[in-house]
Amino acid sequence: MKDRTFVLTITVLLCVMVFLWMIPIYAMISTSLKTQEEVALQKYLVPPQKLQTSNYAKAFEALKIGLRNSLIISLSATFVCILIGSMAGYALTGFNFRFATYLFFAIVVVTFLPYHVILIPITQFLKTLNLLNTYWGLILIYVILNAPMATLITGTFFMKVPPDLEEAAILDGCKPFKYYLKILLPVSLPGLISATILVFIQIYNEFLLGIALTRGPQVKPVMPFLAELKGTQIAQWHIQMAGAVITSIIPVLVFIFLGRYFISGLMAGYGKG
Repeated sequence: MKDRTFVLTITVLLCVMVFLWMIPIYAMISTSLKTQEEVALQKYLVPPQKLQTSNYAKAFEALKIGLRNSLIISLSATFVCILIGSMAGYALTGFNFRFATYLFFAIVVVTFLPYHVILIPITQFLKTLNLLNTYWGLILIYVILNAPMATLITGTFFMKVPPDLEEAAILDGCKPFKYYLKILLPVSLPGLISATILVFIQIYNEFLLGIALTRGPQVKPVMPFLAELKGTQIAQWHIQMAGAVITSIIPVLVFIFLGRYFISGLMAGYGKG
């Protein structure tokens, strides 16, 4: 009886939390389908009187360059981050050298260090390399800032791989790099996908660097474009909310198609020991 009461209580609490979590999403979608006059009434939870799907066409026209830029930057930087992070994670967890533990701890600290405190040095660094306002400059900075997180996540999953697997591979004449490429990566695929999702979303949603390191629309990511949709003279919340829906489609699709790997990856990372 107590167990049933506990389960019922948890279920009710979860339903309430989901309801509260869905309110902003409903307000965003509802506002994106309203006219300027309806938005001016500030009744954000009231459904639109007439669906204004043209808001999405206007928002997409303003965001399409930013969406292209974000996909180029995010996919490229994520690939490099996972490549470097997985190799570094294997080196830290697979080889017993003297300062591995301290180095791994330093990576944990760097992963959670806010990059805002080094924004000026980052800008000066790219200016010195003549990479300001370029794809290569943004990709380089995103790799530098997110590779530690990829290392931390993949290294944590590599720790869960039984050491007997590597010992058996070595006895069969398998070199370390071949073991990493042919055995470790396939075995740790859920962890790699989890790291890929987290790094991609982190880069795709980033806002400040997209403004600080670009000039003009040529390479600017989508989030600064989205911020500019509000307008300067009159707040066009309906257009901006339509843009918010459009920009959220890509992360949502990532979780839809890779979500089961992400969940299984989390279970693999924390369910063994």
